[in-house]
Amino acid sequence: MGSYDIIVKTEEIRRRVQEDDFDSAQKIMDTMALKKVKNIADLSLFADVFIENEKYNEAMELLHRIYKKSKTRRTLYQMVEASIGRKNIEEAEAYLKEYEEAAPNDFSIFIFRYKIDKAKKEPYIILIDSLRKLKEYTYMEKWAYELAKLYYKAGMEKECIQECSDLILWFGEGSYVEKAKILKAYYSGEVDKDEIIENLKNRAANTDKTFNIEGNIESKNILKDEQVKEINEEAGLEYVHEGEDDSFDDSVSVKLHEEPEDQVLDKLAESVGKEVEILMTTEEESINDSRPIEEEATNTNDIINSDDKNEHIERLEKLSESFDIDIYQIFGNFLHVKSIQEQLVKSLELIMNKHTKSVQMIITGPPSSGKTTLAKDIAIFLNRTGKLKTSKIAKISAINLNEIDITNMKEELRNSCLVIENASELKKPTIDKILELIKYFRGDIAIIFEENKKNMNRLFRECPKLMELFKNRIHLPVYTEQDLMGFAYSYITLKDYKIQPLALDVLRDGVSEIIANTEKEKRLESIARYAQNAMTSADLRTGKQLPKLAAEGRLADVEILSLLAEDFTNEITT
Repeated sequence: MGSYDIIVKTEEIRRRVQEDDFDSAQKIMDTMALKKVKNIADLSLFADVFIENEKYNEAMELLHRIYKKSKTRRTLYQMVEASIGRKNIEEAEAYLKEYEEAAPNDFSIFIFRYKIDKAKKEPYIILIDSLRKLKEYTYMEKWAYELAKLYYKAGMEKECIQECSDLILWFGEGSYVEKAKILKAYYSGEVDKDEIIENLKNRAANTDKTFNIEGNIESKNILKDEQVKEINEEAGLEYVHEGEDDSFDDSVSVKLHEEPEDQVLDKLAESVGKEVEILMTTEEESINDSRPIEEEATNTNDIINSDDKNEHIERLEKLSESFDIDIYQIFGNFLHVKSIQEQLVKSLELIMNKHTKSVQMIITGPPSSGKTTLAKDIAIFLNRTGKLKTSKIAKISAINLNEIDITNMKEELRNSCLVIENASELKKPTIDKILELIKYFRGDIAIIFEENKKNMNRLFRECPKLMELFKNRIHLPVYTEQDLMGFAYSYITLKDYKIQPLALDVLRDGVSEIIANTEKEKRLESIARYAQNAMTSADLRTGKQLPKLAAEGRLADVEILSLLAEDFTNEITT
């Protein structure tokens, strides 16, 4: 296969992966001679495809090729995944140790620790401890439900029910929420095992494999034994047939394996799937609302040059000193935009005014301008200044909030930041409940509306009382080329990387090219990806240098976190 064919197929694989179509990506890979591929980024992509398709040995073969050249955090992460997948516990432990040294602040460590300990059949209390630590760092629906199941298995009834309640509250909808509802109902005695088994039998009689919690059958038909067996095995059940022929009849039954309940509960809600809002604690932020900043920065004030100091920056620094916080660390993604500086300082001063009890504010701006990122930054600020006891943030769309009675969730919402997306879609009864919450909490909650200016003004006309309460407002503008360059620079420096002068010119050219060739709504994301690729290049470059320099005692000769011009332009190969 020629190099051109490899390039074409690799790009197609990358596109399929972006669409989460790993099956077809694998089929394309199966037609390629992977030994001819030298590009490290491509090999890493192929390893991801192998891992997603549970081809762990094949993934590890590719990862070893990368590992020999450079031990980046991403490579180590993948090697831990692959090791766990192929059940090589000793190998997984070794790579996890390396990964912890490379990325000590990454919450994935707790997930890996849980998976390894589970494979080692460690007691429930040890597994619970890992997921509790994960929850303290970030709240993820999948692992919240896993924690609830562990509580259930360990006989910790109160903790199980509470974890289910928390998951239902913070995520609102989705398959894990449905599972949590069933688990909570089962543990609370609202539904018993016999009802669940009966529902599974009903599902086995349904050719469409659909059902609902009441067990109502949408359609029935005659199934072959193999089909019934397949359905029951999906539900964690063992198929038993007492008849002699191949037809489905009344003699078909099911019996439970060991520890059946959690498997049955899992499968009972398996077909319920909706898009889920990601609700999380906010210690990892991003400039495009989806890419976390992995480590705390120490040089974020470099984003604002001394020549750019003005009244607004000085007032922000005064707030920093007053409350012993690093304003650059919290809001570093936005401080290079002059119009945001002025709005932000006024907003924060209003929040911290001794006469201000409740925090209600509005963040408006075009699509993908960073509204959610700024809301998360506000939540961190409120927590670190003592205005709220936690930095927990719950994001929910107005449409979904209209379907929820939030007045029944008062204590769970206490000391959190509630971000309401597309706030103009709020209905009058929901608005009344929000106003009731604000009055009830007397400052122990922050409520942030996200919208565009036009729709927000329409909502104010329809509900003037909101205008009186939501006076604290920040509008994110349409960003100039200089603003976008600032985002790229801050994205890099907030991760503790430095940019050499020549590299800064290359970065500027790259940002200009992205602006010229990318839709406005996708520019921030593209710029973040561009900057991340440069940091990955720097990791690989210094990784190749370190062994030689260490042997010669000259580690001080290399600036490990410096980006060079070549990091923005070079193709990365083994």
